[in-house]
Amino acid sequence: MVQMKRLASIVGVITLFGPMVGDVVFGYSGGPVRNVTDLAPTCAGCHSSFTKDQLRNEPEAFATSQIKENKHYKAIEDGTGPYQQMSAADRQKLLADVRTMDENASMTLSAPTSLRPGQEAQVTVSVKGGHGVVGVLLVDTDLRFQARPLQGDGWVIVGAPKVWGGDGNEQTKWVDGRAPGLRRNLNSALIFDQKSDLTAKKFAEGKVVWTVKAPQEPGTYSLSAVFHFGTEKASSVGTVATPTGAVLPRGGPGGASSRVMFAKPVTVIVR
Repeated sequence: MVQMKRLASIVGVITLFGPMVGDVVFGYSGGPVRNVTDLAPTCAGCHSSFTKDQLRNEPEAFATSQIKENKHYKAIEDGTGPYQQMSAADRQKLLADVRTMDENASMTLSAPTSLRPGQEAQVTVSVKGGHGVVGVLLVDTDLRFQARPLQGDGWVIVGAPKVWGGDGNEQTKWVDGRAPGLRRNLNSALIFDQKSDLTAKKFAEGKVVWTVKAPQEPGTYSLSAVFHFGTEKASSVGTVATPTGAVLPRGGPGGASSRVMFAKPVTVIVR
């Protein structure tokens, strides 16, 4: 009986972390392309926080451990974990490249500050940075482990988000992945084929526009957005290839090289 209970516990753990296991989907390297649904930053537990402010409600020790300087930079500097096989010169270059990616990453959120109940409006999120696939989410707060999809606070997303990539062309690949018959009014969007060139100091840009309806109940609401992006794949020493041909960040698919960045929240008064 004890062995059966122990087995059940192990199976439970494996089931819980199933999406994080395997050669391709572990850590969602390349984006959670199969999770074509509403998303929240809690799904990105392996990412590094861009700033400590998004962890201001957490215990000090935990918050400190999650920021990029401690969760990512330090491992490269010390040559620990997946970086221990790199030469000192390559680690120095990777760290410089990662810092450059971070220094040039940014996002802006544009939304009305006053609406009538049920009034339609556009919310625009513009992002800069990352390489390959990046993610943009519309949420209710800028707290990393508390933010939820915007709809949870009474908003209604009208239709599919409109997405533009770094080439200036509109993309529908994300919403086209939604199963037939399901509505496409998601709070999330992936932007594909983003290209950052560290040598030329050119960084990928993208934009997502949502049409939303304000909550029916008058009051004061908070609206924010999340930018998920990687930092290592743009570096000439920042990738590794698996035997199956998958190209992963040097720190691994479950590493800390990706970021969670929040837009400054907008306060919207509904009356």
